[in-house]
Amino acid sequence: MPLQLPPQQPIPQQLLQQPSQLPNLDPMAYAPIAKLDNFTGKEDDTQVWLNDVKKAITANGWNDGRAMQAILYFLKDTANSWYQSLVNKPQDFNAFKTEFLRYFSNNNSINCLVNTFTTIKQGETEAVTTYLGRFHQNLHQIQAIDANYFTAPQILNQFIHGLHSSIL
Repeated sequence: MPLQLPPQQPIPQQLLQQPSQLPNLDPMAYAPIAKLDNFTGKEDDTQVWLNDVKKAITANGWNDGRAMQAILYFLKDTANSWYQSLVNKPQDFNAFKTEFLRYFSNNNSINCLVNTFTTIKQGETEAVTTYLGRFHQNLHQIQAIDANYFTAPQILNQFIHGLHSSIL
């Protein structure tokens, strides 16, 4: 016997215009097969979350209206505020993805790079020149996004902090 899914609820049109009502919805009513995690816009990985959204759209057989309704439910905090501030709200996933990436990808990229930069350490047997190369590569990636993210003293302190204790 084939798997029977519960009937999907019709999409209330007002929800696309009033996302503040979304937290009162049951998320499982809109994700009967695949579940999405919340996206806050803070330390979330935008690419991973968008890939999860694509998988949920496919697995749940959502049309654009239902996909947008589910997506809006899982936008929280900064991400929800961002969406509510949009003058022209995207009506389909592709338009949403474009606006979403335009706003969140640079912020998320720099957060990941800064995290790597502030935790970079010289390996126990790694040559200083190799460590310096990794350090510079990461620093240049950050500076390509924001040239003034770190001051010169911060950069020097981070480099020294990452050196192996046997060198200091």
